[in-house]
Amino acid sequence: MLESPNAYLKFDLNHLAASTIPAIDEDGRIRLPGFPAGLSIQSYLPLVHRYAKILEASRILDRYRDNLRLLARFNPALANSGEPQAPLTALTPSTLLPHLYYKREDQTATRAYKLRGAVVGMAKFMESNHVKRFLTVSTGNHALGVLKAAELLLPQAVRLVVPGNTAALKLEKLRKAIDGLNANGVQADLLFKGSTFDEARAWAMANQGQDEAYLDPYNDPWVVAGQGTLGLELLAQIGDLLGQHPYEEVVIIAPIGGGGLLTGTATALKLASAWEPAFRNVNIRFLGLRLADLQAPLGDAIRVAQIAPDNLQALNALTVSVQTMIQEDMAQGVRFVQNDLGQTVEGASGGTVYPALKAEEYSPNQRRLVVSLLSGGNA
Repeated sequence: MLESPNAYLKFDLNHLAASTIPAIDEDGRIRLPGFPAGLSIQSYLPLVHRYAKILEASRILDRYRDNLRLLARFNPALANSGEPQAPLTALTPSTLLPHLYYKREDQTATRAYKLRGAVVGMAKFMESNHVKRFLTVSTGNHALGVLKAAELLLPQAVRLVVPGNTAALKLEKLRKAIDGLNANGVQADLLFKGSTFDEARAWAMANQGQDEAYLDPYNDPWVVAGQGTLGLELLAQIGDLLGQHPYEEVVIIAPIGGGGLLTGTATALKLASAWEPAFRNVNIRFLGLRLADLQAPLGDAIRVAQIAPDNLQALNALTVSVQTMIQEDMAQGVRFVQNDLGQTVEGASGGTVYPALKAEEYSPNQRRLVVSLLSGGNA
């Protein structure tokens, strides 16, 4: 079991050839290992700034890891999933399709990756700005993460804004978590605003209190940095696999709503792997999957109309491919994961498996390792 992604971040440049050190070519583009086309200075600097935040986010999670693991032990949904993750999660091989692996974000204390950014974002506000009151918006998973962070960090108050189309299962979990926080002296309130996530988000952004910090689920830089810790974990986990099998290509497939998950993950993995010898001759590709129809019943976790502009800029700089998925894609993926792992995952998670099953350019094989990000299991 991996205990800290920081332990794997050994950036010793002595073993690198001089030609691999960053340089600016005659076109003014910065050449880096793993970036054959180079990066403009306008793309490079924001990525490096974001990457620095991800490293700090990893240190923040390290400080709270033992307490998060303890909280996870009391989650009945994780009772049969082995040692609770906090939120370092397993990279599990498929039992049905060789060279396909699952990044098990459905095994965190809230059964979703959102726990990462919620803990990091809340901790930064409380430690750096002495904030004690928080406001956020969510269709469920981010709110569950914020409530778990509040259970850990004990702010004075948390207001959760949710749209009317929030899934019933997630509302039930939110209400239970709110009751627990109120019993422990944290004032937690659930507000229903608008019929869609975007309407609820617009209300929250317009009604932030003067003494409140607004934790945006995909556009807050520290929340996105928290999600990026997933990429640092993959750096170590995939690096171990590359030591066992000479893959020439790695494909990471993730769902996209506002883009925070894939932006953080791609930034961390792409920049860190540029300096890792195990990745030197390996092509890393990313595929993000958005909903073709925001009303698709299985797509409740990522019902966001637009990718955040800063995230989109980063995804473009990192050459992330973005495609759409439909209800049946997600349904087939969910069924496959159920048969494969014996676990039910959210539709957005199931959708990340579909390309590996049906698209030749994303099919796992002896040359290509495919990683499906199971972003949540609150289904």
